[in-house]
Amino acid sequence: MMRTRMRSRNVLGAGLATLVTLGALAPVDVAAQVPGGHLPGQPSREPASGGNGAQWDLGATFSVMAPQGQFSSFVDDGFGAALTALLGFKDSPAFRVRFDAGYVNYGSETVGFPLFAATDRILTDIVTRNNVGYLGLGPEIRLPYGPVQPYVNGFAGLGYFFTVSSVERGWELYESPDYGTTVNFDDVRAAYGFGGGLAIPINRSAKPGVLRLEAQYRRHGRTEYLVPGSIVEDGFGGSSFSPIASDVDFLLFQVGLTFRV
Repeated sequence: MMRTRMRSRNVLGAGLATLVTLGALAPVDVAAQVPGGHLPGQPSREPASGGNGAQWDLGATFSVMAPQGQFSSFVDDGFGAALTALLGFKDSPAFRVRFDAGYVNYGSETVGFPLFAATDRILTDIVTRNNVGYLGLGPEIRLPYGPVQPYVNGFAGLGYFFTVSSVERGWELYESPDYGTTVNFDDVRAAYGFGGGLAIPINRSAKPGVLRLEAQYRRHGRTEYLVPGSIVEDGFGGSSFSPIASDVDFLLFQVGLTFRV
């Protein structure tokens, strides 16, 4: 009798263990029959597409430069363009990492010289342009909903101030694509600043386009640069430079477009 009872208990225990095991495995088996592989209310075990959900927006802007402070005493308004790249994330739609690379011309002058030493009847033009190239990297925060989406940004980067002279002929005296170009003077300075604007979606497709209207303030500290009239010829084939040294601050007013890639 004792052996019979022990066997009954063993059978009962084995049966309970089997039921517990089947109960634990049942959701897995049922989930395998559900489209998508998981039960309603359970988190999906499938990895999100695109890894971390990174999204790139690329675009270009037209820029107007307005000098500020000491810089405005020596330089007039300038014009240029920039390329913009924005790295966003699907799980943080308000945050982006922004990169800018741009160029602004703030002055030029043209001087005529004889093309041949024997006569001044044929002149060629030497055009000197004063420019700023700039880079910036930093965060951008944007309200990601609505027909007009305000945003703010900040950055750190570089400013490259350079003056270039090039030969530009008015007549094609002989076939040659080469034009002489010389960097007369340059200076590189660290930069930082901030900006803000409005982003206006222009379509709602999978790769949306955005019209951007913004202003950005850039600071470069004390910088040396040339302006029209800073290069003077001595009449004997040589020239001298008179660079200006001042703090360089300016505003950029920009209109541009970006598109999802």
